[in-house]
Amino acid sequence: MAKTMFSDSIAGLLLLSAFAHLFMPRATDSWMSKPAAIRLTGAILLLLALVGLQWHGWFFWTLSASLAASGAWRLCFPHHSIRTQQRLYPRWVHGCLLLAGSVAVWALHP
Repeated sequence: MAKTMFSDSIAGLLLLSAFAHLFMPRATDSWMSKPAAIRLTGAILLLLALVGLQWHGWFFWTLSASLAASGAWRLCFPHHSIRTQQRLYPRWVHGCLLLAGSVAVWALHP
């Protein structure tokens, strides 16, 4: 039960973030251009990665590793994270990637 709630929560957070990136790109860009917000996001992702480590199996190990890598990058290098995401692709592309991640987590969860 807790495994399902955790994975559904991750899928929901990814979906919420995807919708923000897709339907409120200016507000999202403004908020995600602040190093403090990026660090907070990184810390939250690292905490979620730690929670995911309490369960075993490829799904939770992969999910935790992905959350930890993304969280550590944002927490330790917020300015690099901001520059990379602003230069690499538009905000709506990031929204589509988050949406795909949400669908993948929802479809693959145990």
